[in-house]
Amino acid sequence: MGFLGYLLMGGVVYTAGFFINLKRLAKGRAAGEEYSLTHPVILGYLAACFGVMLIVSALIGRFILAHEGMDWAFIVVNSLVATFVFYFGLNPDTSKMNLPN
Repeated sequence: MGFLGYLLMGGVVYTAGFFINLKRLAKGRAAGEEYSLTHPVILGYLAACFGVMLIVSALIGRFILAHEGMDWAFIVVNSLVATFVFYFGLNPDTSKMNLPN
């Protein structure tokens, strides 16, 4: 996968994480509560993303990139990268940085 492939994949998983945060997590979150990386809700979503990306990466490797057999290094690394990007969409930094006058 080239640069544009990773850029497209990153955009899709970031957007998915952002919409999950917007539609599910933000509504159920109490005022002022922040989710950390070790919060059970975040870990559940990250595990689900990693599982889905294992399947998607295997399909990409087999049918789009035409790998012979299962290229496990590609599948695992691709899934880890996608899950890493998904986390930033799922749990965005909410600090505000005001511009100076």
